[in-house]
Amino acid sequence: MAFFCHFFIFQTIYIYNNYLKLKKMINYVKVKRDIHVGQNPGERYLARLVRNTDVDLEQIAESISNSTTISYADVLATLKALEVEISRNILNGSAVKLGYLGAFIPQINAKSQLDADKVDASTITRFSCRFYPSVKFKHNLKQVKYGEKDMEIKGLIE
Repeated sequence: MAFFCHFFIFQTIYIYNNYLKLKKMINYVKVKRDIHVGQNPGERYLARLVRNTDVDLEQIAESISNSTTISYADVLATLKALEVEISRNILNGSAVKLGYLGAFIPQINAKSQLDADKVDASTITRFSCRFYPSVKFKHNLKQVKYGEKDMEIKGLIE
């Protein structure tokens, strides 16, 4: 068991170090928009994110399985268990910290009251979860490069 834990940690470090070597590129297109608010309303041009294809849990499991010696089924089962544990902990009011990635922090919105005695569960208007990237992940977000992409999109500038 100890060997497996050390081996898994080694593989995780290897994957993380290879991740840092990847080129990070965000694609955008130029679009024309009619802006109606602010100091300078009128036609304006801005960059719009071109989102790549969404990636689901099964694809992530396949990618991890292909880059390690852990089977697809084991990776998928672990990711599904992680998904359940994150959800369970957040719904119980606990923050979930995921190391390099960041933290999921539960939060509430509530109506203010003049007296403390009037504050109860009925004054809570919303329960939500917010993601806060870690310092390292934030740093990597700032290092992302941008590239213009040629696409046919309504309002796109040619």
